[in-house]
Amino acid sequence: MGNTWPNVVTTLTRSPDYVAAFRESYPTGGLSLENVCDAIATYEETLVTPSPVDRFLRGDDLALNDEQREGARLFESVGCTTCHNGINVGGNSFQKMGAVRDYFALRGTPVTTADAGRFNFTHREPDRHFFKVPTLRQVAETGPWFHDGHATTLEDAVRTMAAVQLGRDLDAAQVQRIAAFLRALTGPVPAAAALPGAA
Repeated sequence: MGNTWPNVVTTLTRSPDYVAAFRESYPTGGLSLENVCDAIATYEETLVTPSPVDRFLRGDDLALNDEQREGARLFESVGCTTCHNGINVGGNSFQKMGAVRDYFALRGTPVTTADAGRFNFTHREPDRHFFKVPTLRQVAETGPWFHDGHATTLEDAVRTMAAVQLGRDLDAAQVQRIAAFLRALTGPVPAAAALPGAA
């Protein structure tokens, strides 16, 4: 999201709840960059969130409503499954942000260092503007979307991805149906995954 690790650690140290939780979980080092990375990885391992889509795939025909089923068909037919595939519905590859149309021109704001994507790590020009394709599990809960947080609604994200990645201009009904399907990829977050200070 265009942040830096030093800023993330500084921000976390401002929360007494996080400082205490890290001290308890990591007696050696407490709230440090290494421990924050470990905590994020450990947290992500707990996010087993069976969704309505999973129930549907296991044979429960009533798990998805008509709009969600139509959204799933559209998701596949317009080409979203080219990148968002497998059990996690993504997370398996790196793709250029703006494969078909210039995302950064559409966004209309200056290009930042964070926009270079994978290039920032590999320093290889062919990796410029490439990002890891995210999993779409729990996607309705993870906004704002994209590496820069530019999409503020799931519908914005669907519309933009269709345009810049697939060269497709979806109408409002198509966008709504795909968003309904994506919301059906959300399942209950396990209680053990609650964040410090969360209600």
